[in-house]
Amino acid sequence: MSLEPIQQILTNLGQKKHFLITTRANPSGDSLAAALAFYLLAKKQGKQASIAIDNAALGLTHKCAFLPGYGAIVPTVATSGKVLVEFELAGNNIRGLTYKVKDNKLVITITPMEKNLRLPLPAIKEHTYPYDLIIVVDTPDLESLGRIYDEHTAFFYEAPIINIDHQADNEHFGELNLVELTAVATTEVIFNLIEVWQKDLIDADIATCLLLGIISESNSFQSTNITPRTLSIASELIARGGRRDQVIAELYGNKPISTLQLWGRALAALRTEPECALLWSAVTNDDFEATSTTEQDLRSIIDDLLTHAPAAKVVVLLYPRGAFLQAIIHTHRPSFDLRKIFSPLNPAGTRNFIECQITSPSPTEAIAVIKQTLTSRAPRDELMPKF
Repeated sequence: MSLEPIQQILTNLGQKKHFLITTRANPSGDSLAAALAFYLLAKKQGKQASIAIDNAALGLTHKCAFLPGYGAIVPTVATSGKVLVEFELAGNNIRGLTYKVKDNKLVITITPMEKNLRLPLPAIKEHTYPYDLIIVVDTPDLESLGRIYDEHTAFFYEAPIINIDHQADNEHFGELNLVELTAVATTEVIFNLIEVWQKDLIDADIATCLLLGIISESNSFQSTNITPRTLSIASELIARGGRRDQVIAELYGNKPISTLQLWGRALAALRTEPECALLWSAVTNDDFEATSTTEQDLRSIIDDLLTHAPAAKVVVLLYPRGAFLQAIIHTHRPSFDLRKIFSPLNPAGTRNFIECQITSPSPTEAIAVIKQTLTSRAPRDELMPKF
């Protein structure tokens, strides 16, 4: 692990005063835990911090609702509410200015140093932001932030960005990038950062966030990329007060009966498309009504489907919205960029997790569209049947 990017990041963190912390739209457990851990760290250092995450599609995972700071998450980026008016002076000197409101109009009087002042039309910027630093965690590219980026693109190009991740497909979009490919989770990368910064910053709340991220991303230490370093970090987080029992209970044990009933109905409708290693199911309005659930409960189902069906390259879950069907499409294949593969369907989401509308009420027709798009646009050698 190189210390140079970490030292540069620590210098920036010390200089800046107000952080915007964000992560991918519809985040995973590791994404959410990493953002919350950084939020708690910033607060502990006396910084102002806001945490904004696009949760428009499926909401935030309820498994992480117990984490400290969860209630501070908002779905939009706050602006200061100010309007900035800019004039190009073009060599003119200004002595001063005054303003007044007259006849419901704002009148600005500019007093020049010399006569014959000529100014071009002003540029008006309606969005100004209180943040002087953006921290993006566990996100391969800015587009994966969803509305957080789409609605504030200019700001993301103007403000400095610290990018922290562990994924090989990260595009190094920040001014400073800390991307550790040997780490199991982004929360592990953040632990490494704190270790150089000041390890005593890790209290029980921060330790719990970091521990949840590692456990969630490694599927409770069952993933093949687990290292002795990861196990050592997890052990230290528990020693520092990380609430392991609560993390395990929330991630794997505390499923509401209604969610289990919906899960059972989704399993009963499970189908495979062996020629392209696709696993899919459809949930109906009757399923939602009978189990007293909503589309917000679907995220954990599709995560579990992909976890327990490793032979599947792509998992699709269909559910009704209005007259048509919505498709949630998920993959763990690093070579798949679902946004590009399914671009004809105008998807929203990240490389490995998207949602799109299929203009058909029929699950069979919807899967035919998805299957045709997948087989014609995905890497062909990756779609070899494995069922």
